[in-house]
Amino acid sequence: MAVLERGLITEFYDQYRANQDRARDIEAGLVKASDRSSWVEKLAEKSDFLRSTYVYNEQKLSMLIYPFIRGEKELDVETADEFYKNIHAMMAEVENDSLLTTEVLIRLRDFYKKEGLEEKFLLTTYLLGLSYNDKSNDISIEKARDCFEEVAGMSDRYCDLVLWESRRRIIMSTYYSIEDKDLKNNEERLERIVHYENFKKFLSREDVRVMDGDKIDFDQLLQVTREVLMWSLIRSDSAPNRAVLEYMTRELLPDGITRDNLNEQTAVNAVAYVWCNLYAHNIPSDTAAIMLFRYYEANDVELNYKEVLNSHVSNDAYQKKITCMQECFRILALPDITLENRESLFYKLAEEFRKIYSSMPHLASNGFINDDLCRTVRLMLRTAYDEEESLEYIQEVILNRNSMTLIHSIMVGKIAMIITDALIDKNPDMFLELLGTRDIHLVKNRRQYLLNYIDRCAHLHDIGKAYISDVINQQTRKLTDEERFLIKQHPTFGAELLAGTKISEKYNSVIEGHHKSYDGRGGYPASFDNVHDRMKIFIDIITIADCIDAATDTLGRNYTKSKTWLPALADELESDETMRYNQEIVNVIKNDEETCNSISYITDAGRTDIYYDIYRKYISDKDDNPGILIEQVMIK
Repeated sequence: MAVLERGLITEFYDQYRANQDRARDIEAGLVKASDRSSWVEKLAEKSDFLRSTYVYNEQKLSMLIYPFIRGEKELDVETADEFYKNIHAMMAEVENDSLLTTEVLIRLRDFYKKEGLEEKFLLTTYLLGLSYNDKSNDISIEKARDCFEEVAGMSDRYCDLVLWESRRRIIMSTYYSIEDKDLKNNEERLERIVHYENFKKFLSREDVRVMDGDKIDFDQLLQVTREVLMWSLIRSDSAPNRAVLEYMTRELLPDGITRDNLNEQTAVNAVAYVWCNLYAHNIPSDTAAIMLFRYYEANDVELNYKEVLNSHVSNDAYQKKITCMQECFRILALPDITLENRESLFYKLAEEFRKIYSSMPHLASNGFINDDLCRTVRLMLRTAYDEEESLEYIQEVILNRNSMTLIHSIMVGKIAMIITDALIDKNPDMFLELLGTRDIHLVKNRRQYLLNYIDRCAHLHDIGKAYISDVINQQTRKLTDEERFLIKQHPTFGAELLAGTKISEKYNSVIEGHHKSYDGRGGYPASFDNVHDRMKIFIDIITIADCIDAATDTLGRNYTKSKTWLPALADELESDETMRYNQEIVNVIKNDEETCNSISYITDAGRTDIYYDIYRKYISDKDDNPGILIEQVMIK
């Protein structure tokens, strides 16, 4: 079995990263284009570059990476180390690629374990944990925890390890195993507390301090970990029990913290103090809300998006602002809040939220930003007073930060409205008893309302892709099996994002059902029953519109061979042996010349004009520098 050539590995990783940088530069030029002609020129440049890069990447991947991952080429220690070096360099620049980092690290870890190279196995497992942790979906986060706990479990071997780098990874893995996105119940809370107490004992060991006390401030690290634990314990919607509250008050909250000196505390200490007192019934909800808002205002600072951070650490100003904002939204959603100015407080926060994320530079790696963004949106929408405004926040912030999803959603909306308009004329009975349409006369009278509704369904149908933007925006190579699996989770992610909000009940069916087959036997998610859903006609319309746009897109999906609407795709929809599509809708479309012509124009000649309008309205005029980073903790 052949062995990979080391020099080719580094050459490919360097070129791959250079191509990624070039793609972002072209996209930045597209966003900043001053007029339509220069925009069209940049769009053509982007399309040509991505197509050629896709071909180059697939050629090199077929030679170097795919055979290696499939076990068709052998590794030796030098070659494995070459892979590790390149992955480390890639992730140190906040570049995380599921294929070139995650998939390769899995193979490297197995190799080092088989060879008995304990420290290299440890380092690789830690880096694999980071690659998962950078993603903002729960599936990847759980895999990250497994990696960190495996490394943390090697603490009994700490003083036997030769490399400080290896020992440091044990410390950081223990730190990450205590951190959590959302603890679901008190059992999980108690588990984290046990992890923290064991970490305290570990950092207090005399042999550990003698060995590495000159390299790291263990007391400071423990202080940071204390806040990480406290934040994990309180950020869930489920209330901590008495034992957890007493532990937080006794062991985690700093001595001497009071309402009078709250503004001088860190964000986590201040937020935890307020929630602990609220949960313990020491203060009413209105008082807790006032305390959080006063703290937010006292510590509100202008974020400097131009600042390029040289080290891979969190931006304290950003974290403080977002932590406070999320908790203010969360407390405003409590049912017993009676503040007279509750609505004005909400709108003040909502406008600040819109400003922050609309101005946020798009990053090389969006994982932690998207995680914060999705959590903030979920909390904000629970309190939102108006459906129209809720949809605007989603459009202007979440979708705007994922331009491909934004463009696709708008295109699906235009196609879906054409289809709906035709169905109202030809088969109005399809809409009876839906959205206030008691008879056919009302169906036609409420035409604009139905059109607006299906357009909103289109704008929301792919909202779950916000959790996997790094996958959705991957245009320079084929997707991995893991990436395809994650894409199939986006309807579920979308439903989870809107769960508990006022717009969930109205739009959830389309979000969850738009990838299910018409007969319900195929598609995903398997648990969703689209066949018996009362909004099935709207699911079917979005499913067909989604297919039409995806299959005919020559601009957004640069790596695919698109089909023309007539006759190729229309015939495919009609000869649907797997019952993927509602044939009653397909027949109405095919037999109506005006509808066919309208869809043909939108998906062909009119697509460039629509894209330009979207860029001009939603995406352009941003001071967007892809080199600017507001970075997370990646490699310490």
